[in-house]
Amino acid sequence: MRAAPTSAILRFETAVQRIGVRTRMARLGGLAIASLVPALFWSAMMALAASWLHAPISTFTIAIVGGAIALFLAAVCAPIVWRDPA
Repeated sequence: MRAAPTSAILRFETAVQRIGVRTRMARLGGLAIASLVPALFWSAMMALAASWLHAPISTFTIAIVGGAIALFLAAVCAPIVWRDPA
């Protein structure tokens, strides 16, 4: 038994056709934003919390933690960003 396409499905298909294929640079930029922005945010939050507690953390430690967050998010987000939209 086949289901009849609904208007929502037809609108989605035309929207996908309108968008077209994303370029590699756009995907790479999206991956960079998805991994670097949260890493910078949480590194800043860690430094801010440490200064509020009067226990400063070295810049090297903050950079290592931020890099680890960015690498983790890049590994998690890469399959999502690079998947085939079709």
